[in-house]
Amino acid sequence: MFKSFVAIIGFISLSVSLNALPNQYTKIDTIEFGKDKVHTYLHENSGLLVRWIENEDTNTSFTLGVRTPTTDNTGVNHIIEHTVFTGSESFPSSTLFFDANANYPHTYMNASTAADMTVYPFATPYDECYMGLLDVYLDSVFNPQMIYQPHSFYEESFYYDPTTNKYGGVVYNEMKGANSQIGRVIFRNIRENVYEGTHYANDSGGEVEEIPNLTYEHFLETYRTYYYPSNMIAVLYGDIEINKVLNKIDKYVKNYTLATPVNIHVTPELESKKVTATYDTDGEGAYVIKSFVLPRLYDVQSVTDVDLWINTYMMHPQSQFRQNLQSRGIDSLEIFKDSELTHPIYSLIVSQIQSSDVEYVETVLNEEISNLWNIEEQKQHEIDTLEQTKLNILQQDMDKSRGIDISQSIVSDWVHNKDNISYYTLKEYLASLNDINENDIEVLKNAVQVDIILTPDLDEEGITEPVELVFMEEEKWTNILNDMREWQAEYDRKVLEPTNLKKMIIDLGVKDKKYKKDDINFNHYISNTELINTEIYLPTSHIPQSDLNYLFLYSHCLQKASEEITPFEGILKTKIIALENKESYVPYLKIDIISSNDKNQIEILNKANDILASKDDDWYRLQVDKVLGQFYGTFQNDIISTLGTLTKGGQDGSKRYMYEAHYPFYTFCLNCKDESVDFIEQTKQIFDVLGKRDGISIGIVSNEGVAKESIANWQEYFEDKQLEIVENYKYEFDKIDKDSVYYKEGQVDYLLYNYDSKKDYIQAIDYLASAYATKNYLQPEIRIKKGAYGSGMQAVFPNTISIYTYRDPHYKSSIEIIENMPEALEQSDIEQKMRMAKSEALSDFQGQFGLFSSDMKIASILHTLHLMEVDKEYIIKTQKAILDIDSDELKQGLEDINEIITNSQKGICIKK
Repeated sequence: MFKSFVAIIGFISLSVSLNALPNQYTKIDTIEFGKDKVHTYLHENSGLLVRWIENEDTNTSFTLGVRTPTTDNTGVNHIIEHTVFTGSESFPSSTLFFDANANYPHTYMNASTAADMTVYPFATPYDECYMGLLDVYLDSVFNPQMIYQPHSFYEESFYYDPTTNKYGGVVYNEMKGANSQIGRVIFRNIRENVYEGTHYANDSGGEVEEIPNLTYEHFLETYRTYYYPSNMIAVLYGDIEINKVLNKIDKYVKNYTLATPVNIHVTPELESKKVTATYDTDGEGAYVIKSFVLPRLYDVQSVTDVDLWINTYMMHPQSQFRQNLQSRGIDSLEIFKDSELTHPIYSLIVSQIQSSDVEYVETVLNEEISNLWNIEEQKQHEIDTLEQTKLNILQQDMDKSRGIDISQSIVSDWVHNKDNISYYTLKEYLASLNDINENDIEVLKNAVQVDIILTPDLDEEGITEPVELVFMEEEKWTNILNDMREWQAEYDRKVLEPTNLKKMIIDLGVKDKKYKKDDINFNHYISNTELINTEIYLPTSHIPQSDLNYLFLYSHCLQKASEEITPFEGILKTKIIALENKESYVPYLKIDIISSNDKNQIEILNKANDILASKDDDWYRLQVDKVLGQFYGTFQNDIISTLGTLTKGGQDGSKRYMYEAHYPFYTFCLNCKDESVDFIEQTKQIFDVLGKRDGISIGIVSNEGVAKESIANWQEYFEDKQLEIVENYKYEFDKIDKDSVYYKEGQVDYLLYNYDSKKDYIQAIDYLASAYATKNYLQPEIRIKKGAYGSGMQAVFPNTISIYTYRDPHYKSSIEIIENMPEALEQSDIEQKMRMAKSEALSDFQGQFGLFSSDMKIASILHTLHLMEVDKEYIIKTQKAILDIDSDELKQGLEDINEIITNSQKGICIKK
């Protein structure tokens, strides 16, 4: 619910920079917040507002925000966001975004559209890349080629191919996939009903039925209405050369004049009401949604008071409200907060219930909400909520996405005319609290309530053909398509200067110490932090194959039991995992605990196990429902990941083990729900077979003093948990030697080829060949020409190579394109193309290994490499090897593509 919070004090600084500010700018103020200084500048001629968060963070970022209210459902702002990156005045490449993505190693590069704003952020630790991306972003936004030709508009929005009778358009296919996700359906229903009659009721992404109606003329008119400096803010973050950056920005905005910014503010006609609606994504259950629409809250503190009260008295797992709901059969309760707009909205959501139970759920919710207003103060729960907040403060302020998070918060404040530094104001206010302020809770009690009932759409009525919605003759579509294809054919023009990649090779920068005490391997990763993070890898190869499903369920139950004490004392998470080593693989139960330094993490684990032991049979049956719900959510929202796991059924070793923890475990839980399996006692007994044995490895991220004490505590913990007899089993799983096909409600397809390289771990040539194939074949043929939302080839450590399409309009033609790749992949001008591929491969490798992440994430990667018996020198050596590969070696590596395609396990998600 909260982003991040730190104890800080803010004050105005009158200090003057030693370097004179460029004369095009006026400095408004500087405000200091701990390690950050927030400088505000105004570009006098254009009216562009610039904020710079100055600190020593080398992961520098840039974010440009534009006020873009959504005036209809054609997705025009979303399509502009895509199309500006299809070529600019200085960089006339139709694949400019992908060129920049490949050419400039980065930690974040994206753009996104919301109901009233569009943001263009990137982050990179390299100055050369920062300045290069800054040019690309600014030239794309202010000088896009799309205003001179319509080809990119059709490519990104919608087009019809009369020769194949197929529909394309990147945004069109993106939204066909997005609108099949239940979370988005819920969000849209809340917005449409609360903000009915205003631009917030419109779909910023675009409704599938409306996108084909967008004309090029309306597209250009919208761009010219919103895209000018007085209607923008630029937020800079980190250790940058500020004058150099300001001068670069001036180059693009100096010819603009002051203008009136767009007014995005509306006042909805609020009324309590009940609405029924249907949804047509997968699922048979109903959703009961109760939204509280608050009056306008002008200050961050008031919104925070409501947040804290809700977290304490409604969402705390031990709150009277939650306990009462559970006793009356309602356990699945979520809350959705939508607080950026004029009237904050808090929505309680009860998911996937039988349609016949809707009236009962509504009645119970209303009765228990009425009881809330007379509830007695729960001091311990309030302390819990504040403890949770403090942990969030410590944990999230370490995150390497900090620059993007703060910048987007500042953009949102500016768009909505709020406190321009609410990110800091909020943290300052939270740091001052010793208990929860209940004075403002009357605004929740007196809020307008909007009830929404969502039920599955059982109507089998067909979808209107998109071309029928567009008033255009077929021959015109033929001309549009031919012109677009001709324009796309120029995608490989060189437009970006090469970067010096050898300067960008980096290592995992966390020092470690290794100990072996009482046959337990301890790995201490040294970090000067107020947190302690402990990873415990418990080998589970002594658990018989027949008991694995009970192990998988125990892992889930332990984490759920821990939620009754976490995240107030710490965060405990569990994970089933299998890691390959030089001989075979080892399956583990991984327990991950994060807390402040003053917490005893063993007490957290013991409390979680005690809570688990006290649970009755009904609780365990409820957990089976929750596991099935989690699978349902993954099947709905993470389709490529689902296909990735399903295809592991036809592979060996650790991959096949992880498949066992997926679909077979899912079917096991279905049988448990049907009460055809007696599972409760067997699940409870797993605790007794987890203990001290060979192969336990504990990783600790903390300072020296805390680590020493923690190691001693874990030694003592395992002293009386010695397992008597340990027999390691060799599991014999059936292999699934056929394609995995997953049928889902929706209008787009997904395709995955998953290849096991059989190597100990993939090499530099695998990363480079994957990047080369993506940039020079899969993106232009499937993403650009077909209009799929995404397509690529990726090498994934330790030994997987994947080829995928994402939100694909028709998978069968993509199969033909992929299987034709060995012959069709262009190798002319390979030196130039290889340079771009090396940059993308390097960036992908660094991202996979989290080289710019927090100490905790880097330590986790180092711990994993240690267990896999991979020398950490692999990190440096592979980066160097990527850059040293010559064209002959690359050509040889590309010859393996036929083997990869032929011998991959294939996963397909298609429309029902």
